[in-house]
Amino acid sequence: MVARNNTRHLKPLDGIRGIAVLMVICFHYGYFAAGWVGVQIFFTLSGYLITTILLSNRSSSPSSYFGIFYWHRALRILPVVYALMLVCGVVYVLSSQPSSFGSDWPWLVAFSGNFARMRQSDLGSSFVHLWSLAVEQQFYLIWPFLIFILPPRGFRAAVVVILIFTPAVRYVLFQHLIGIGYTSIYAGKATYVLPFTQFDAFAAGAAIPLWSLDKMRNPGRWFNLTLAATALAGFSVLISQYFWGKGAFIASFGFAMYLIQDYGYVWGYSLLNLLSMLGIVCAIQRIGPTPILANGPLVWIGKISYGAYVYQLPLLRVAEAILNHLGIEIVGIIKPIVFVSWVALVFLISDISFRWLEQPFLKLKHYWNKDTRLAQPMGS
Repeated sequence: MVARNNTRHLKPLDGIRGIAVLMVICFHYGYFAAGWVGVQIFFTLSGYLITTILLSNRSSSPSSYFGIFYWHRALRILPVVYALMLVCGVVYVLSSQPSSFGSDWPWLVAFSGNFARMRQSDLGSSFVHLWSLAVEQQFYLIWPFLIFILPPRGFRAAVVVILIFTPAVRYVLFQHLIGIGYTSIYAGKATYVLPFTQFDAFAAGAAIPLWSLDKMRNPGRWFNLTLAATALAGFSVLISQYFWGKGAFIASFGFAMYLIQDYGYVWGYSLLNLLSMLGIVCAIQRIGPTPILANGPLVWIGKISYGAYVYQLPLLRVAEAILNHLGIEIVGIIKPIVFVSWVALVFLISDISFRWLEQPFLKLKHYWNKDTRLAQPMGS
C-alpha cells in the first residue's frame, strides 16, 4: 500500500472544488439541472485526499493516527456548521423561521441529515443540502479504521469490493423499497443519500493513492473515453425516455437527480465517480486544459467552497423571503439579477467565514499533539 507524505498544495484541486461548488449553486437556483453531480465530485475528491492522509500516517501510534485525524476533521468541519446552526437558532427563536429548524436541528448537529431525508417531511429547504456533510462524516467514522486495521492487501481488496458491489446494493435497496410500496422518487432518494450507497464514490478517489493512479499513462485519453461514454449513456437515457418513457428531461443531459430512469441509480453513479477520479488524475498531472483549474479566481472559490456550500441555500431562502415581502417575483430579468447578487453574497460571506472563522480554528490543528504532524496533502 502506498504511503507517501505528500504535503504539496495543488491549486488545480482547489479549482476542481471551485467548479464543483459552482455546479451545485447553479443547480439549486435552477440554472443547471445536472449540477448536483458536483456533490459526486466532492465525494471522490474527499476519498482521494483522506485516503492519502491516512496512508501517510498509518505507521503512527493509534492515539496519533486517530486522535489527530479526528481533531483536524473536527476543526475543519464543525465551526461552519455549528455557526450556521447558532445563527439559524437565534432567527428561529425570534421569528419562527426557518419553519423546519425545530425538527431539523438535532439531525443536523449530529451529522445525520441524510437519514433525516428519509422522513416524510424530508429536511427543510434551507438545510436539505447538508445531507452530504452527514455522508462525509459517516465516511470518516469508517475509513480510518479500515486503513488502520486491515493489511495493505486486505484494504485494497475492500476498496475493490466496495467499487464492485455498491451498484448491486443500490439496485437491491431501490427494488426493495418499490416492492414494499414506496414511490420511485423515495427509493431514488434513498439510493442517493444513504452512506453505504455512496461509498463507491469515496472508494473511486481512494484508488488513486492505492494504485498510484496519479502516475498512470495517458490519463487524458481515458478521461475523454469515459466522458464520451458518459455522454452517450446520458443521450441514450434521453432517447429512451422520449420514445418509451414519460418525456425526456433534456436539460439534465440524461442525468436527472436520483438517476431513476433506465436503472441509472445502478450504473450512473459509478460512471460519474470514474469520470471524477480520472479528472482528478488529469488535474494532478496537469493534462490538457487542466492548468486552467489553477486560475486565481477559481482557486479562490475552491478555497472558500466549504463555506459557500453550507451557506448558499440559507442565504437563498433569506433572499427569497425578502423579495416576497417586497412583492417582487423572481421572474424575467429579475431572475438573473437575483442570481448574480446571491452568488456575490455567498462568496462574500464565505470569504469572511474562511478568514475569520475557519482559519483561526485551523491554526489549532497541532494542539492535539505538538510532537506529531499530520500531513495535509493538496489543500485538504
